[in-house]
Amino acid sequence: ALPISEAAWTVGGNVQQAAGRILFEMPANKRLSKWNAYVCSGTAVTDSQSGQSLVLTAAHCVYDDANKAFARNVIFIPDQAGTSGSGTDRDCSNDPIGCWTMNYGVVHTGWSTSTFPSNAAWDFGYYVVATTGQHVAGIGAASDSLETAVPELGVTFSTPSTVQTYALGYSYSQDPSFRYCAELLGEYDAADWWLGSCGLSGGSSGGPWIQFATGAGPVLSVNSWGFTTSPGMAGPKFSGTSRAQCTYTYANTVRDFGPAARGYTTSC
Repeated sequence: ALPISEAAWTVGGNVQQAAGRILFEMPANKRLSKWNAYVCSGTAVTDSQSGQSLVLTAAHCVYDDANKAFARNVIFIPDQAGTSGSGTDRDCSNDPIGCWTMNYGVVHTGWSTSTFPSNAAWDFGYYVVATTGQHVAGIGAASDSLETAVPELGVTFSTPSTVQTYALGYSYSQDPSFRYCAELLGEYDAADWWLGSCGLSGGSSGGPWIQFATGAGPVLSVNSWGFTTSPGMAGPKFSGTSRAQCTYTYANTVRDFGPAARGYTTSC
């Protein structure tokens, strides 16, 4: 199959509803006296705990490794491409099934204790959301439980085949279109997979990588980084080490839906 640099995703499938826009704030300085709004992408993925749901994304969409702080005021908007609004906003009533306010984030200390690019291998993270009390209704009826409202995708920690791979996400330059690129899976280095022709840009970070054109999972990586002057997208390897799987396991384990919870790190 020929490489596809970037196009609108028209296949639908489970990924259409499981993936969405993440809107959040990160600090503008180390004093944490000013915060700016940012966007990323994420995917509702399967978990083993009742009473909660997980959203997989990039670690840099969860924790600011430069200013050493977790994101705040985080919302997840599944299938945001179906919004009746003009683009990303905090008005959840104009989105297909509304949005969910995330309770807290989880990243590995390999990400939080270093800075990019030396921590690129750990650029994956999770948001955890309670199944009650976090949903703002949208255009259509939906369960207040994220894992009931959308078809969650699985996550794989096995080594993927070097076959046609689809990276998806919400590039802010094409807001609110759900975008994708596709080509044979390549390898950038020991830490990252690589899709050399991918044209997804800012805002697509954290979006899922899958290998089935039907829009089914499992997710094998997430959009992590690219170059500003040439195409290409890197995605951290979930396989080959325990760091990705143990972070997923830890995100399944933490249970803190209190108002002060913002984030947790694990050195598993």
